[in-house]
Amino acid sequence: MLGKIEQRSDKFGKLLILCDFDGTVSIKDTVNKLVRNHLSSPEWRFHVKRYLLGDIGSKAVYEAVAPLMTMTQEHLDSFVFEHAELDPGFPAFLSWARDRNIEVKIVSDGFDQTIKTLFRNHNIPEIDIYANQLELDHEGAVKISHPHANPSCGICGTCKLEVLRSFRNQYDKIIVIGDGESDRHASHEADFVLALHDLFVYCARHNLPAMRMQGFSEAPRLLSRSIKAIAYDLDGTLIDSLSEIAQSFNHMFRNLGYPEMTKDEVARRTSLSLMDFVKAFLRPDEIEIGIKMFRDYYSKIFRDQTKLMPGAMECITTLEEKVTQGVVTNKKRIFARIIAEKLDFAAKMIVIMGAEDGFKAKPAGAMIDEFIRLADARKTETIYVGDSPVDIVAAKNADIDAFAIAGPVFSAEELALHGPRRVLNGINELPEAIKAIV
Repeated sequence: MLGKIEQRSDKFGKLLILCDFDGTVSIKDTVNKLVRNHLSSPEWRFHVKRYLLGDIGSKAVYEAVAPLMTMTQEHLDSFVFEHAELDPGFPAFLSWARDRNIEVKIVSDGFDQTIKTLFRNHNIPEIDIYANQLELDHEGAVKISHPHANPSCGICGTCKLEVLRSFRNQYDKIIVIGDGESDRHASHEADFVLALHDLFVYCARHNLPAMRMQGFSEAPRLLSRSIKAIAYDLDGTLIDSLSEIAQSFNHMFRNLGYPEMTKDEVARRTSLSLMDFVKAFLRPDEIEIGIKMFRDYYSKIFRDQTKLMPGAMECITTLEEKVTQGVVTNKKRIFARIIAEKLDFAAKMIVIMGAEDGFKAKPAGAMIDEFIRLADARKTETIYVGDSPVDIVAAKNADIDAFAIAGPVFSAEELALHGPRRVLNGINELPEAIKAIV
C-alpha cells in the first residue's frame, strides 16, 4: 500500500487541500450564533452593523465583542453539541485523501475551539487547524486572538490567502474548498477550488478554476474522475448561427405582421425548441405556417452563414481519441447534420441528435439519456456542454453534470446561478477542464 501511495505522490506531485470550516466542513455556520448566544451587552449590534456595512473586518468585530461575551468551556461544549453539524461525508473524504498522501488542513475565520470540539465529538483524527484562537476561563471571560491574521492588512481574523501563500513552496498543487466571502482571496491563488454556495458564483464571475460541490461525499469523485463521454449543444456552443436564426425569425415575424426582434432578444431564446419559441409569440392558428416560414427561409441561408465557434474544432480534435463525442440539439436533425458535415466535424461524432428524433426537446433529458446509451458510458463519466440555462436544466434532468460555456448571451455569473458543475469562458478550455484534478 505504501508503494502505491508513493507512486501516486510522484505522479501527481505533492498536494494540499485547505478546507473552510463554517458552512463547509460544518454544514451550519457556527460563528454568528456562538457569539450572539453568549453576549452580555447589546453593544455588539453596533460593531456587527459596522461589519455588515464594510467599515471593519472580522478581526475588529471579534476584538470588540470578546469583552462583551460570557462563556465557559461547558457552555462551548454544549453549544457545539446542539448547533454544529459535521458534513456526513467529511470523515470518508479525509480517509480518501490520506490514502492518497494528500494533506488536508482546516483554515477558518471562525474559532479553533469550536472546530476541535466538533472533531473530538466525531472522532476525527488529528488535523492541522488555522483559525482564530478562543480562550475561556472558569469565570466565563472570553479572549479572542488572531495568530493567522495578516498584519499588513488586519481585516480578517484569519487571512486564508496568507496561509495558502505560506505553503506555496511546499506543495505542487493547492486546492481550496469553501463556501463564502472569507474564501474569496485564497481562491484567486489556489490551483483549483471546490466551491459551495455563493463561492461558486464568485469564482465564475472572476474566471477562477472552480467546480461546484454540494458536500464532501462528492469531493473524491469530482477531484479524481475521468470523463469518457461528452454531448454537445450545437447553436452557441459548437457553431455560431445566431445571425441566420435571427434573420429567419424576423422574416417570419414580418410576414405575419409582428414587430421584429433584435439579435440579442432572439439569442436568449435560441436554446428553446422551434415549437416552443413560436408558441410563445404567435397565435395558435399561426404556429404551423410560422414554423414553415422559418424553416423555408433558414434552409436558404444557413449553409453560407453558419461557422464554427472559436476553438470548437481544436477542442473536438484534441478530445477525439480521448472521449466519445456527440451532438444533442433542439435544432432539426437534418440542419444539424448538414452543418456538421459542411464544417467537417460530423465524422467525429457518434451521433447527431435533433429534437424530432422521437424524443422531447430540451430541457427534457431524454435525448441525453439516449446519447449515454449509445456511448455505452456511465452517467458519472458523462457531461453535457452547452451555453444556456436550458442546457444546464437538460443535463440535470438526465442526471449528469453540465459544463456551461459563457458567452455574449449568457454571462459566466448568470450561468453559475443555474448550478452547472463548471463554468468555462470558451470551449477551448474544455480539454483541460475535464482532466482529473487529483
